[in-house]
Amino acid sequence: MYRPLGPRRQRGMFLPALVLLLAAAGLGWLLARQDSPASRDLAREMRTAQALLTAREALIGFAATYRNNEHPNADFGYLPCPDLDGDGSSETCGSKDQTSVGRLPYLTLNLPDLRDGAGECLWYAVSGSFKNNPKADTLNWDSTGKLRLLDANGLPLMLPGDEAGLAAAIVIAAGPPRPGQERSAGPERCGGDAEARNIAQYIEALGNRADNELIDVRALAGNDRIVTITTGEIYRQLKRRASYAPWLQRVFQANADCLAKPVLPAVIAPERHGPVELGKLPAFDSLSGPCRSETLRDAARNWIGTMRYARCVDGTDCLTGTGGRCRGAVIFGGERLTGPGAQRRAGTDGTPDIDQYLEPATLAALAAGQLAALPTLIALPFADRDKPVATDVALCIP
Repeated sequence: MYRPLGPRRQRGMFLPALVLLLAAAGLGWLLARQDSPASRDLAREMRTAQALLTAREALIGFAATYRNNEHPNADFGYLPCPDLDGDGSSETCGSKDQTSVGRLPYLTLNLPDLRDGAGECLWYAVSGSFKNNPKADTLNWDSTGKLRLLDANGLPLMLPGDEAGLAAAIVIAAGPPRPGQERSAGPERCGGDAEARNIAQYIEALGNRADNELIDVRALAGNDRIVTITTGEIYRQLKRRASYAPWLQRVFQANADCLAKPVLPAVIAPERHGPVELGKLPAFDSLSGPCRSETLRDAARNWIGTMRYARCVDGTDCLTGTGGRCRGAVIFGGERLTGPGAQRRAGTDGTPDIDQYLEPATLAALAAGQLAALPTLIALPFADRDKPVATDVALCIP
């Protein structure tokens, strides 16, 4: 059961709460030695906490290593589908963008047979925007989950790492059966039963499950225990890796190279800024070049919405970059700003509101025809991965 805290303390509390429980494992063991009802309850809660934390960390690790993990042509960030047929492994789940619920695919995650304190196998729900099969059209750090946690009054709870307070995925420990729930005898191991579709006999927390719509998760329903995974938590793990900034730079450069034609393609939804028109990049399917290569196509499509494209109105090389004259430029807007002056972004495919992606200094540089003041390399803040990667980066199109 999720227990909400006040606004000042709620941010980031899901994992720390479990860590505190795990830190008390020694005390739980000592109490269990007394064989009292309270000590047995505590021991069951400790086992549930351990199982949920293990599953959560494995799922974040799966997303952060997805491209390296037998998917060399894919981008990072994808989560597996649930186990829907009781074999312990992930498979295709529903249609594109459809959120899916089933058993935790522990074999796909290379996990042991995880169970909660009641001996029940874990359950798992993944938003259609993050699942790996079939994939959404785009996935990046502006993506939003479709699982909305509600408190006892039906009000949305704040979640760390997501602008809209939505979860990319949740892991659920069902606990013992409630009145009216009918379950088959527990399997010898998770994935060995046929219960993976009997969700209502195990879970009370899930509300409306309409395709492609938000799913409400009642955090205080029944005896379910829930942990969440958000967009920010997945990409915070990725930003820890020294190889991730060069990977994003490679994707950024590939999209810029696809625009570098003898006649630059038109800007989508252009706005005039000094000598340039500035707006969105052309539709990905209309591009050709490195961004459409087999190994980069998935990632280039995912990130095109975070970039903006400037083209000299008169067709000349009206911009001055660090390496010479430019007919245009591609700007990577990075992560949205938070706090004062926060940026609001509408979905993963971008929005015409340029100031929600680019900072005032970048707009001023473009209006002045000067790119030299803007960095050309994506540099992630590895020393503090909680800070947004908000500095705009510009690549010259000569």
